[in-house]
Formats: sequence, C-alpha cells, structure tokens
Amino acid sequence: MQFTYPYFLFALFTILIVIAIHLFNFRRFKVEYFSNVKLLQDILLKTKKESQLKKLIVLLLRILAITCLVFAFAQPYIPRKNQKSESGNLITVFVDNSFSMEANSTSGSLIKESVDAAKKIVDAFSYNDEFLLITHDFLPQHTHISNKEEILTQLDEIQITPQSRTLQEILLFKENAAFNSKMKNEIVYYISDFQKNQFDFSALLRDTLSSNFLVPITAAQVNNIAIDSCWFSAPVFKKGYNVLLNVRVQNYGETDVVKLPLKLYVNGAQKGLTALDIKAKSYADAQISYTINEQGTQTAYLEINDAPINYDDRLYFTYPVFDQSSIISISGGKPNRYIDALYGKDSLFQLTVMPVAQIDYSLFPETALLILDQVESFSSGLQDQLVKYLEGGAQILLFPPDTLDRTSWNQFLSSVQLPAIESLVKQPLKMGEINYESPYYKDALEREEEQIEKPTILQYYRFGSVQRSMELIVNLENGEPLLSYFPVGTGGVFLSAVALNDLFGNAHKHALFFIPLHNIAIQSQVQPQLYYTIGKDQHVLVPRKQTQRDEVASLKSRNNGEQFIPEQQNRGNDLAVSFHNQITTPGFYDLTFGDDTLSTWAMNFNRRESQLEYFSKKDLENITKNSTAKVEILNFQVKDLTKSVADKLTGIALWRYFIMLALFFFLAEVLVLRLWGRAKY
Repeated sequence: MQFTYPYFLFALFTILIVIAIHLFNFRRFKVEYFSNVKLLQDILLKTKKESQLKKLIVLLLRILAITCLVFAFAQPYIPRKNQKSESGNLITVFVDNSFSMEANSTSGSLIKESVDAAKKIVDAFSYNDEFLLITHDFLPQHTHISNKEEILTQLDEIQITPQSRTLQEILLFKENAAFNSKMKNEIVYYISDFQKNQFDFSALLRDTLSSNFLVPITAAQVNNIAIDSCWFSAPVFKKGYNVLLNVRVQNYGETDVVKLPLKLYVNGAQKGLTALDIKAKSYADAQISYTINEQGTQTAYLEINDAPINYDDRLYFTYPVFDQSSIISISGGKPNRYIDALYGKDSLFQLTVMPVAQIDYSLFPETALLILDQVESFSSGLQDQLVKYLEGGAQILLFPPDTLDRTSWNQFLSSVQLPAIESLVKQPLKMGEINYESPYYKDALEREEEQIEKPTILQYYRFGSVQRSMELIVNLENGEPLLSYFPVGTGGVFLSAVALNDLFGNAHKHALFFIPLHNIAIQSQVQPQLYYTIGKDQHVLVPRKQTQRDEVASLKSRNNGEQFIPEQQNRGNDLAVSFHNQITTPGFYDLTFGDDTLSTWAMNFNRRESQLEYFSKKDLENITKNSTAKVEILNFQVKDLTKSVADKLTGIALWRYFIMLALFFFLAEVLVLRLWGRAKY
C-alpha cells in the first residue's frame, strides 16, 4: 500500500493527545459517608472493572477512528504494476468536436457526453497537475499549459466545428503544446466516436512514453448521403455555350437509395434536375447539361435532401465566363501570319502582337498564354519577367528561330530547369507518334494517325537530356520530342522543336500540329478551382492588377455578410491570400479591393466527416491488445467515471474505505458511551 499524500501521516501524532486525555483523569471525587458499606462493596468492585474496560474500548475506538481519518486524507492505494512513482502529471484531453459528434445520444448529443466525460476525467486529478485541452479547432489558447480550473472553463466553451483532423495531426499538435511542461508523467485521453477515416493508430501504438486512454463515445448507426464532388467535362466557359457538369454522390449507408433528387442552381436560378439510384456503400455519377447565359463569375451549388445529416447536402462552386482569352505573341521579326490565322481569326481569343524590343510587361498578368515566336535572344529583364509570369501560374509557348543566340536561350531554359538546346539538326523526318492521352489531343481526332498523312520536318532543334518531369505531346519518327510540356512553378512551358515557318517544313500548315496549338490556347486560360474545402485549403493565389498594389484586400461572405481581412502577400504578379481558420461557414466569399471584386470563391465543408463508420469497442481492443505502448480502453459509461480514472491511474484507491471505517468507529464509540452500563430493571 502506498499513499498519494504521505505528509498527512504526521497527523497520527494527534493520537497521543487522545491517549493523554484518557490517562490523566482530573475529575475530583466526592466522599459520601454510609453507616454500613458492606452491601455496596461488590457493586463497587464490579463497576470499577466495567468502567476501566469501557474506557479502554472507547480509547481504542477513538484511536482507530483518527487513524482511519488520517489515512483517508493521505489517500492510500494499492499501486498498479509498472506504475511510475514520479509526482505530478501532465494530463492531455482530446475532445472530438467534429460534425459527427452532433449525432443524438441518450443524454442529448455525443458532444455533450464527451464534455461531461472530460470533466469527470479532470476531476480525478489534483490541482498540482498540469492540463492540456485539444479539439479539432487547434485553438491558440489550447497550446498553453492550463490548471484544473482553466481546463474546466475551456471544456464549457467547446463548440461543433467544421474542422476535421487526423490522429497524426492531433499527435503533432500535442507534442508541440506539451513541450513546455516540466511534468514527467504524461497521460492522454482521447474522447471520440473514432471514425475509421480519421484514426490511424499506427503512430499512437508506437508511443511508449505516455499513458494513453481511448474513451469511445458510442454513436448510433445513421445512413448518410453526401455530394462528394463535381467537375466539368470541358474547361472552356463562353456565353451561349452548352456545358456538361459531372456530379458524384456518395451513399455511405447500408441501404440502397432510389430516385434521389439532385438539383443545380446557378446565380440563384434552378438550371437542372436529375434523379439518382445509388447502391449501399457505393456512389453514382450524374451529368447535368445546361447553357451558359451570363458572363463574369458564376456562383452555383448542387443540392440534395438527406435528413438528419445535412452539412454535406450542398456543394458550392464557382467558375468564370470570359468573353475572350487574352494571348500575347512576342515576335522576334515580322508578325507571323500563321499565328494570326490560328489565334487572331478565332473569336475565342484576343491576340496582341508586340515586337521583342517593345514589350509591355504590364499586360502579362491578364494574359492566358504568352507566345515567344522566333525570339533570337533573351535579355535579363525579359528572363526575370518570364520567370515571374510562370510562378503566377501562366503558360508560355516557345518557337525557336532558325538562327538564335544559344547562350542566351540556354541561360533562360536553365533558369526554369528545361533541357538545353544542343544543335540544329537538318534532316528530313516525318512527325512521329502522337500522345492521344494528352489533353491537347484527346478526343480531337476520330481516326488513328496511321491513316493520316503526317507533316514533314526539314530541320529541328535537338535538346539535351531531361532531368525533370515532362509530358510528351508529339514526337518525331526518330523518337525525339517535337512538342512537349514542362510544368514550371504553378505554370508551364510548351517547348517546340520547330518554328512556324517554311524553313522547318510544313508542320505549321498541318492540322495534326495545329490541333494541340489550338487546344493549348483554349486550356491555358487560368481557371481557378471550382471550390475549396474549409480547414483544408488555407491558401489561394490570385492574379493582381498593377493598380491594386498598394491596397489591402478583404474577404466578405455573401451568405451572412461577415467580412475580415486575411493575411496577404505579393508574389510577383499575384496575391497570396491566407485565411487561417477564419472561414467556418460554407458559401460564397468575395475578395475585394474597395468596391472592386478581384475574385469569388466557393467554400465547402470537408467531406471526411460524411463517412460515418466507426471503430467499435471490440475493434479498439483488438488494435491495442498486442501493442507495446501504454494504450487502454476506458468505459465512460461506468457508474463513477472519476473513480475509474483514478483507479487506472494509481491503482486501487482505498481512501473511501478508510472514510467508512472512521465513521464506523465513531458510531461504535457513540453506542458504547450511550448504551454501556445502562441500568436494567
């Protein structure tokens, strides 16, 4: 047996006071004279013996009562095996406050049961211990060590959050928050419904330093249907065009769903309606076709009705509708009539041609595609602007001339990690294999290339070995690249081995070469993401006009009118916007500079919470039973959770038994004093 507070045992010296009182009886006796005391002698002897025995029994009862009382305050316990003996604990309590904890339970909701369980766990520890509270919010105040009163206050402030963290993220947050604690014993309680898609216990099972307790809060099985994602079949949005929207709806339940209505709203008006049949534990894809009737940013959302879980029943998204895509062609000589025929005559594009000696760099941020047509050399200023342009997510198409400054060209190619030009090969070749899986050829041809007469290449540039990822769009018959794509920054470079003139052959007059060039221009229009995920997507990069350099952007919700200023930094021609958990509700958000709206974003809840599959208590036991780490299951539904926590922490607590014994001995003393020696007639 050991004691939690052994210093209380010094109070046992009070027993000496009790003994002293019983040994020294200062009561004075009064003498009474009788004529004959012979008849009283037997009574006197008998009463004296009983009185002495009674006093000894009372003394013993008082000693036992005081001893039990002192032991109770010292809190004795029978220690568990392998129990650490260091004093002081750091108690970390993780309370799952994600959407799944809104589910109903016998006491109201799972989140209420979790908070109540956390309070009972905290009550099992002393005021000398240190505490940490962790939720899915990862709040700044939860990074500081708290005392017992502070963590109880923090528990009352817990609210349901759209955030959803994995166990690995929770462990990393805990380690950083616990760094400043000086306590040697670390005890961690995880109170959650333990959704399978959030909890990978591999890292926890390797933790041999702390004692970990899993506290499963049982949730009733509920069927759930969620709009998982959406995407367009084609990336081009023009007024009057018919577009095809693809939608994926997931059935996480155990029963099939028949004829579930799915609605599409664009700019507040219903644009489409379809019905879905979805098998249990599966998904179904639907397509909704509609016509674009407006220009500018389109705000849209998809909607189903799936009670009682409805946070994933609506998916917001936005997309821009441009009148024309801006293209700039920087010419090293005379304007190229083939480029003008390909882009200048097409209503989809707005082509601007400028000589290399008169470049207007201010137009770069608003340009979808930048073409360098037979530029002989790159100045240092041009190279710097091109690198910034690529970092902003734009696209560059390079056509080398027949005579060029190889040093200048290779210097630029090296700056963006592209292969260097080795030589100009003057050898007639045919166009080779076409990459039909490339998005610039895919679905563009109705018959195989063997049935099509391919263009002839009279000369081409040979490039060095490729040291980075690339996409080969089309090659020559000898296997060398003719047109290839290299991702650079958030943008990319299309590198052609030939120029668009007769010296290089007739590729510039052939449809097989014009198809990818046309699709490059179509797909190069910078399209923002359709939607972002709250808690997951915390940073967005958007183009910024030159006139907005000195202004501060603000973010405003169209749903409730809330407005705040996010963190923002200039990055070349773009603005990097960061909103650190400032967005908590789904909907549309406008990024504005005064009255000017720069961009509109759609924010949605994370679909990770939609999959309502949980680890059962038996699953958790199977996971932890063979672990070398200190991981145990704690039943929160026991009659006295605080006592259960204390017993698991220190062993079998005995102070309650000593309290009961002390009361028993005091009661026995009272009965002895009251009933012993009472006359009987």
